[in-house]
Amino acid sequence: MASSSRASSPFPSLVVSAALGLAGAAPAQEATRLADAYVEAVTKLNEEHRRKPRGNEEELAKRLPRKAARSLERLLELDEAGELEAALRRCSTAALDLALVGDFDALRLRLAELAGEEGAPLDVALARPRFLLIGQNGLSVAYLTHFAEVLDAILDAYDEVFGFEEWSKVPGKKLRVRVHLEERITSPPHFAPQFPFHSEIDFPVVDPDELRSPTSDGKFLFYGLCHELGHVIAMWGSPSHDTDHHAWAHYTGVTITEHLTGSRSFAELGEPLRDAQYGRTLAKEREAHRTTEPSLDDRDGVLATLIALHDAVGAKAVGTALNHLDREEEHRRVNGVRYHSFEKLAEGLLATLRSPKARRAVSELLP
Repeated sequence: MASSSRASSPFPSLVVSAALGLAGAAPAQEATRLADAYVEAVTKLNEEHRRKPRGNEEELAKRLPRKAARSLERLLELDEAGELEAALRRCSTAALDLALVGDFDALRLRLAELAGEEGAPLDVALARPRFLLIGQNGLSVAYLTHFAEVLDAILDAYDEVFGFEEWSKVPGKKLRVRVHLEERITSPPHFAPQFPFHSEIDFPVVDPDELRSPTSDGKFLFYGLCHELGHVIAMWGSPSHDTDHHAWAHYTGVTITEHLTGSRSFAELGEPLRDAQYGRTLAKEREAHRTTEPSLDDRDGVLATLIALHDAVGAKAVGTALNHLDREEEHRRVNGVRYHSFEKLAEGLLATLRSPKARRAVSELLP
């Protein structure tokens, strides 16, 4: 690990000249002041974008004021002071809130420099056009690179099957996936809806080398990622009343698992991802529910309804209907999360379907 001496900085592009008035160590409050300037600028940009979305997150990040960037540069060049580590960590969180992975990596190097060889593993991050991955508890960037290939393939499959247009609760913001290494998985992957500026999935893993599924104790992580993306796209009912009985995400999960497993692009990913071989497929669910009466009364009834709808009008029609509802704002939002109803789904389908046979099937399945 590099020495804490500033004689040879690991941030040559961020070295600030004496003209900025940084001769020697600054008092502790200087670190707090500089962090405040950076964090507040990031928050202001995100707040403005949430109120009036414009462009994607790369374009949003380019609007970070130069004053805020200079504050970060100065913070990185401070000698060690009592508040420095806390200030660096605050800025690190803010950098991820705007997908500024370059800033995050510079902050990570400085934190590692302060911690020395005995420091705990620091988070790593990797950005792609549609998402930002955050690796925790010792995961490497190489691991995230492999995970990104899997997630890109899943999102491509969602494009092909459903054609959903927007993945984040705030248009233009990248989907976040927080991937953390654990000795064993005690809580399954889940959609974390509490973040104000983006949608995020919490995703535990047990293998530090690559994503393998199912795990040795039977956790279906590949299907689980497909499943959680279903929750990201649409919640049903309200936070206090689940009207789909958790069937929607299972339907999208098995549909995408089956589609991707049977695709040519899966060949390079497939060996460690064997969920379809263990029955996580739409075909398996269709057979299991062939005698179930479609209804909205319980999980099995809702799942039978979704399968029947899939077979009658196609998954693309379902995606088109939800996209229509999004554009028309025909849903309830709670902390930005879209909550749909089956009544509105029927309206969206009837507004976008042209086939009389398909429209009749919708009216029968979603009266």
